[in-house]
Amino acid sequence: MKVSVIAPVYNTGPRITAFLDSMQSQTLDDMEIILVDDHGQDDSMAVAREYVNAHPSDKRFVFADSGRNLGPGGARNYGLALAAGQYIAFVDSDDTIEPDCCRQLYETAVSEDADLCFGYISLDYPDGHSRIKKNPAVRNGAFGTAEKKRYLRRYETLFTTYLYKRQMISDCEISFPNTRSAEDSCFLACSIISSQRIASVEKVFYRYHISSQSVSQKKDIGRWKERIASLRMIRQFVKEKNLYGQYFLIVNWLIFKKGWMLAIRDLIRNL
Repeated sequence: MKVSVIAPVYNTGPRITAFLDSMQSQTLDDMEIILVDDHGQDDSMAVAREYVNAHPSDKRFVFADSGRNLGPGGARNYGLALAAGQYIAFVDSDDTIEPDCCRQLYETAVSEDADLCFGYISLDYPDGHSRIKKNPAVRNGAFGTAEKKRYLRRYETLFTTYLYKRQMISDCEISFPNTRSAEDSCFLACSIISSQRIASVEKVFYRYHISSQSVSQKKDIGRWKERIASLRMIRQFVKEKNLYGQYFLIVNWLIFKKGWMLAIRDLIRNL
């Protein structure tokens, strides 16, 4: 199996059909799409099952059910335990990816033996306008400590723009924290620190559909605490790997920048 796409399904509503269309249109062969039922209140999972039954293809769809709501990070961890792909992609089930996304990222990752390979993202707003966001530029190949530190100083949490080598995730015991805010920031930072080789494709592959109904857009007075907890897990991770001395400054900078600063923003927004 070349790529496993992991997608939590939670109150996706009418967007799930577009998501499934984009999965079916992927030009990469030998891939699987793991749909993790995160037990929302709508019929998204039933719609997904009906869609797959009505649209046979060479894509392998896996319907996974943990039995309860785990949140996005927990649902992704559940999917990771089932994944068979050489590389892992994370796609939210109310977003879409371009048809050549998995193929181009996979081929580049394999050619560079990269632990991480990324592209660009388009933020698509309800009024029809879009904004492109990019990860920091990298040179394909070896990804040393100095390069990682520079990258971490400037990176944004566009974690769905990456392919992740499954062997790296397994060997380094990387997982999403059991929090419900910034769990993706933690996962990505730990992956960057753990990676030995990196690559990129300078192309927009991921389309993030911004909606007032998404979890990240809803008010939650306790979100700031969850954010801090997620970012502190990066410090715990590097300590467990005996890397804290090397990454002391950048990890504590991330806790301040992506933790406390954004937590204050979240708190103000939710008052």
